Amino acid sequence: MKKPAKYFLIALPVLAVLFLIALEVLSRGAAEIFNRAMQEQQMLKGTITAEKISANIWGEVSFKNLLWKDERGGTILEIPEGGFSVRLYDVITKNFSSTTVQELHLRGASVSINLDENMSVDFIRQSPDFKKVSDEMKTNSEDWEEKVSHVNKTEDELKEIGEHRRRLQRSKIETGWKNFNLEGRKIKASLALENCSFEVFYRERHYLLRGVNFSASVDTGDAMMLEVHTGGFGGTMIGRGMDIRGKIDFKPEPVPECDLQIVLREVEPSSLGFGLNINDEMTLRTHFTGAVTHPLGRGIVKLNELHIPGLNFKNVSGKIRYEDATLNFVDVTADVYDGSLTAYGDYNIDTRYYNIYGHGRNLKAYTALPKSHLHCNVDLELAINSKGSPKETTTSGSFVSGKGRYSVLFFDKLSGRFKNEYQNLSFYDVEIDMGGYKISTDALSIVDKKLTLAPIKITNAKGELVRTYIKN
Repeated sequence: MKKPAKYFLIALPVLAVLFLIALEVLSRGAAEIFNRAMQEQQMLKGTITAEKISANIWGEVSFKNLLWKDERGGTILEIPEGGFSVRLYDVITKNFSSTTVQELHLRGASVSINLDENMSVDFIRQSPDFKKVSDEMKTNSEDWEEKVSHVNKTEDELKEIGEHRRRLQRSKIETGWKNFNLEGRKIKASLALENCSFEVFYRERHYLLRGVNFSASVDTGDAMMLEVHTGGFGGTMIGRGMDIRGKIDFKPEPVPECDLQIVLREVEPSSLGFGLNINDEMTLRTHFTGAVTHPLGRGIVKLNELHIPGLNFKNVSGKIRYEDATLNFVDVTADVYDGSLTAYGDYNIDTRYYNIYGHGRNLKAYTALPKSHLHCNVDLELAINSKGSPKETTTSGSFVSGKGRYSVLFFDKLSGRFKNEYQNLSFYDVEIDMGGYKISTDALSIVDKKLTLAPIKITNAKGELVRTYIKN
């Protein structure tokens, strides 16, 4: 028994040396192994090439200028540099599978993905918008988001966007299966993306993100833990950054469930189609839970300032609830003209229709109109209804004041109604109660900055007409 043990001890170093030599040979043939693996794999449709491939004896592979093209020659993925580690046994036996890659690290990649109704991922060709702004995104151009926003696009540009999406859909139908085919395959790996650019299509939404740093631990048989931080984003929504942290659980049936904390930083409301030129920066913090196909989100919204025609708000904050592409705003509060406002409303992400209803208390007229010589506290009822464009946005409401004065003229109450429809601001039923007399007008309008004043009627306490004044 001693002799076999002795021979084993002698053979062990020899076997170890032979094993290391084998790995060294494999590392020197990394390009050949890579090419063979790319030919045999069934997950990624098309061709994958790399300018340079190198590996070491520990199964760590690095590459430069990797390019993935579909069967028609369209670019799906560009990666200037990156690396991955592989299961050594799979490399030695040349038995490659979806779990062969254990770690993947990409730097400076440009990635276009499509999410279907079930949130399944497919990698697709880059859109014209993505190609157009790619260089500007990488050179930190300050206004690249504006160039890919859907705000203020011409009819022809919007048609081109729609046609591009239809081409993508037709291509999917013709080819019969996705560029990325994960069906029946398992992935168990760590992923890391550094300073990448992303393009995401989901329903009728199109997002472009730069400066994406992504890390995740993925086990498709269990769960994925992920953390994402981005720079600015444009397209359907413009903002200065996005943070995502949480978990996607793959075990629930029929679809996975999520538990994600998402922060959207410095979003421009005008990019969401609010119908008004609102560029005040908004921050949304939301916690999403439930099935990934229809998650439920709850969180808060904050703006330091909000400027809409005729009203300037400060310290805006409120609660939000997301479900089925609709954001509901409740318990919204703000400071406005030394008074306060409470509001609620809803916004549909797909249609961009929204409704906002608010009640203002103790607004100071002199703060709002410092050159008017008008001193009184005003309560305000406000409603904003929009179909997603300035021409289809209506602001309306009513106001009533307490006692006050206009210059040296004292009054008991000032009240009326107003309506603003695309640059046409009109006032109705304006009345001033003053010492037993009532001054009223049927309409006071400002159309394209031109003042139009309808007849003014002065009545006494009995409601009898004292005088009618018509401005010539």
